[in-house]
Amino acid sequence: MTPFEEAMAAELAMLVRAGVPPRAVRITVRERVVARMERGPLGASEVSEAVRATVRAACRLAGERQAPELVDTVWRAALEAVRGHGGQSATWLSEATRVATTVLDDWSRGLGPRPVRRPGS
Repeated sequence: MTPFEEAMAAELAMLVRAGVPPRAVRITVRERVVARMERGPLGASEVSEAVRATVRAACRLAGERQAPELVDTVWRAALEAVRGHGGQSATWLSEATRVATTVLDDWSRGLGPRPVRRPGS
């Protein structure tokens, strides 16, 4: 798990625990993905990796919290962030969509990220 994925998972877990509405999750995810894209040099692989890590974090958390609806909300928000960012990153939307869909497909087939089992849980 990358540091960004770890941070995204922690943020999503906090939102789920707080019981925030899906709109708040969408806004938070979009802001985090845009912030990630605005850091440092940006290329297609960095955009795709940010989307992949975001969706993987949601899949992992959905398994831990039995919250599969979270995955769809996060998937859509991550792609909205890429589409809405504009400029060069908008040209990478198709690759980001492919990556996000692959993670989602793997998760739905049971091949994707599994809940992390922590000692004592």
